[in-house]
Amino acid sequence: MKVLLTGATGFVGSHVRDALLADGHDVVCAVPREMNSSNPRLSYLTADFAKDTDKSAWLARLAGIDVVINTVGIFRESGEQSFSALHTKTPRALFAACAEAGTVRLVVQLSALGADEQATTAYHLSKMAADDVLAGLPLASWIVQPSLIYGKGGASARVFRMLASMPLTVRFGDAAQLVQPIHIDDVTAAFVALVRKTGTDGAAGRRLALVGPEALPFTDYLARLRSALGI
Repeated sequence: MKVLLTGATGFVGSHVRDALLADGHDVVCAVPREMNSSNPRLSYLTADFAKDTDKSAWLARLAGIDVVINTVGIFRESGEQSFSALHTKTPRALFAACAEAGTVRLVVQLSALGADEQATTAYHLSKMAADDVLAGLPLASWIVQPSLIYGKGGASARVFRMLASMPLTVRFGDAAQLVQPIHIDDVTAAFVALVRKTGTDGAAGRRLALVGPEALPFTDYLARLRSALGI
């Protein structure tokens, strides 16, 4: 398969990129600045997710593409890097271009657990807005919704390690706040498995929750991190 991958320099995107290459796919990475590759199965094109909010910006980039995977995401806004642009407007344009191109066989969208009708945060609402558009298009698609992703190099993992290393346990409110952390390797394996299924099922907007094997209170998760850190 020839895969267009957005967010390829991010935590999840970089792992997905390497896994797809290892699985024998050709990967075209849409990145914000010019990059080169010596790998004949890896190439780059320049795309600005903060500005490429019209489908016309994406149509030419889809030539020869079988699968599109969007892993772009931010946890906080900064300047032009807004939830509205990166999570909603540009993904909508990309998905519309995929539908119009008529040659893309599968779209996989990295969303988040909690991006549903109960969502209240700007982060989750912006993800859900793009998810709902994708689900309504005549495209075979998966909307992947992971829980907390942990693994070496992850921004959220660094934050949680910092919280775990504090002398006092951090708790936000009185609710149990159950989390079900999943390792980046398991998330990556799921993406590769979905790409392998390309063409076997043409359903649109299927949502896939990616969670670890055990649900535990957030404070217990921090305790386990403390133990792993030898504290």
